[in-house]
Amino acid sequence: MDVVMLISIILFYIIIAVAGIWAARITRNRQSQKPAENMIVGAKDIGLGVGICTMTATWIGGGALNGTAESVYTPGVGLIWCVAPVSFGCSLMISGCFFTGKMRRKNYLTVFDPICDSLGEKLTVLYVFIEIFQNIVYTGAILNALGKYYRPNKSFQVPTVSGISILFAGGTIEVVVGLSREASIVSSAAVVTIYTLLGGFYAVAYTDVIELGFMVAGLVIATPFAISNEAVSSISESFSREGGWSGTWDPNTAGSYVDTALSTLLGAVPMQVVFQRLLAIDTTSNAKIMSVLGTIFSILLLIPPVLIGAVASSTNWTLTDYLNGTGVSPADLGNTIQTLPIVIRYLTPTAVGVLGVSAVTAAVMSSADAAGLAVGSVFGRNVYNAVLRPKASEQEVTWVIRLSIVVFGIAAATIAIKVKSIMILYILCADLVYVFTWPQFVCSLCLDTNAYGTIFGIMIGILLRIGGGEYLLDLPSPFNYPGGGNFPVKSFAMALTFCTTVTISYFMKWLLINEYFPSRFDVLKVKQRKEKSFHPATELKSTSMQF
Repeated sequence: MDVVMLISIILFYIIIAVAGIWAARITRNRQSQKPAENMIVGAKDIGLGVGICTMTATWIGGGALNGTAESVYTPGVGLIWCVAPVSFGCSLMISGCFFTGKMRRKNYLTVFDPICDSLGEKLTVLYVFIEIFQNIVYTGAILNALGKYYRPNKSFQVPTVSGISILFAGGTIEVVVGLSREASIVSSAAVVTIYTLLGGFYAVAYTDVIELGFMVAGLVIATPFAISNEAVSSISESFSREGGWSGTWDPNTAGSYVDTALSTLLGAVPMQVVFQRLLAIDTTSNAKIMSVLGTIFSILLLIPPVLIGAVASSTNWTLTDYLNGTGVSPADLGNTIQTLPIVIRYLTPTAVGVLGVSAVTAAVMSSADAAGLAVGSVFGRNVYNAVLRPKASEQEVTWVIRLSIVVFGIAAATIAIKVKSIMILYILCADLVYVFTWPQFVCSLCLDTNAYGTIFGIMIGILLRIGGGEYLLDLPSPFNYPGGGNFPVKSFAMALTFCTTVTISYFMKWLLINEYFPSRFDVLKVKQRKEKSFHPATELKSTSMQF
């Protein structure tokens, strides 16, 4: 175990925990008579600078950093297949520029409030639980980026899906520090959970500022040292050579490439972690600026892990201490998933390695606290308050949010420790968001759709998505799509889900208005639905909140 690295990580945890608790204390005077709303979006007074920092830090997690370095280094994948992280970052701009204005005008607090307006509280729960489960498995995956490490004698080839590994794990702390994976995961989850439940949105936002500083400093300083290591040849020369880090383009994979780009671009829009920040900033114009600058900074932060992947591809591993200088590379062992921490450990000085591991740790924690707060927010507001306890007080909902954050932290840490291939679950959850939540979010916010259209749309989407098969689960494709496995089945299923939802909704609306469909058969009570917005927080009993 590297004692210097261990002490550095402990100090980092202390800094973040103290900052989170400090943020909770100094923002007490901002608390209004709506503590649950303050827990979710604060007093909607976050400035542009803090907003940009919290947006960028949240979006660039340990998965993005480790996954990008891995993709660039993996032979046959390379830079050309790093489409997912870039599309993921661009989704911020779409969220801010096209949907924020309407969300803020209607005083929504979560991404599911417009869906609740359109479909009703009970049907919305389906979409809420998709998001909750996705956040849990994603956070479990990025916690693995700190603690998971597959040693060479137990290695296995990790399959990739368009440049995204099935496991985003990087094993950063175990590779660099030597701390056990269980201790790494539990300590990180505990720190994140404590300051998030104490301070809510403000604690998350202000710790994100510090975490982003660590990310930028660590990555910017570590990368030049890695590039200039004597074991590394010119990365510009290795870019275009056969098997180099530029990657290999196969026209037969164009459909899969487009599918990945669109699913990560649009499927990342209806996410609570994004709109939590867009709704908490002080003005709508600043929200749009924040989304644009957040996109730019998120993409810029991908440059260091791209270069680190290039370094790994250009390294003569015989000249390093990796596996005692035997010359065996991480790629030879199927260990490309460890690219970023291995480069930090073996190609930079110890002091620089401290900053590097702090950068990845900060990235993981900034994403984990945002996911925890998002889960607590949507469960407390859209499930507990909307369905289970409509007359719950603000104080009661606040404590439900806090309890949900604790349960979330325990669940994510447990999954990170116990389950190996959790990214398979995450990718499948991401499919559900893209195919079902994205079209419903657009329909609810921009069109006059209803529950009948939604149900038919879900049925069509499930049929078409399953019809495309899923090789991650060894499910065959029962439908003979053009191009076979290269057909963009996710985007096709999403488009048909959207079209079906809109068509059936307007058709049923026409039947109901003209009374061709008797109201007594309107089991979903579409005609009876009130047109007022869903704002359970505004109907709660005002109570004071004590920390």
